[in-house]
Amino acid sequence: MQVDLVKSYQFEAAHTTPWQDDDARLHGHSFRVELVVGGECDPRLGWLVDYAEINDRFEDVYAQLDHQRLNDVPGLESPTLEGLRSWILERMSPKLSGLKDVRVSICGEQIFAPKLLHEDSQLGLPERIRFGFEAAHALPNLPSGHKCHTMHGHSFVVEAAAENAEALTPRLQDVYDGLDHRCLNEISGLENPTSEELSRWIWNAVADDMSGLDAVVVAETCTARCIYYGR
Repeated sequence: MQVDLVKSYQFEAAHTTPWQDDDARLHGHSFRVELVVGGECDPRLGWLVDYAEINDRFEDVYAQLDHQRLNDVPGLESPTLEGLRSWILERMSPKLSGLKDVRVSICGEQIFAPKLLHEDSQLGLPERIRFGFEAAHALPNLPSGHKCHTMHGHSFVVEAAAENAEALTPRLQDVYDGLDHRCLNEISGLENPTSEELSRWIWNAVADDMSGLDAVVVAETCTARCIYYGR
């Protein structure tokens, strides 16, 4: 039986591509990598390859990318999506039998695309507007050995909750324009741009003339978010 297996990974990294006008500034993304392995299943085991084996083969390659500034990675002088694909493919092909393809994409939308979310009783949040932005940051107050001390990036997701959430959209557009495709450490008030500090910064940028703002949610990844209630 011939099959393809797809194993997905996500890494957080910063980069700059000065030859592309839109991406000339230092910024960052949450990147998604898919390793596609194809071949004939083992008739006894009933599978092609153990996913844990794929993890083992990819571990050191992943470590060179995650929480890094990609321009500084040896051999990755052109850290575009195609450049990343070629770099990973070159290093994984000798290590992983049956590797057919490497797919690299960015998790975020890369445009201001606000979405109205309905009330969420589990989170205790009313209607809210969700949008994303792409940025780099480093957390300078952490020990130098902590991975978040180094310059890296995320596809951030923000939710602003209010009684009349749609009224927030014009102000959130301004927030997006001020944060997207930037290094957050260079923005006044975000010298230590944790999710906690970022949520407060966004609250202050929006709440000064918007009564009814209830919460700001900032997610660095799909598994980690901070909720700030203005207190």
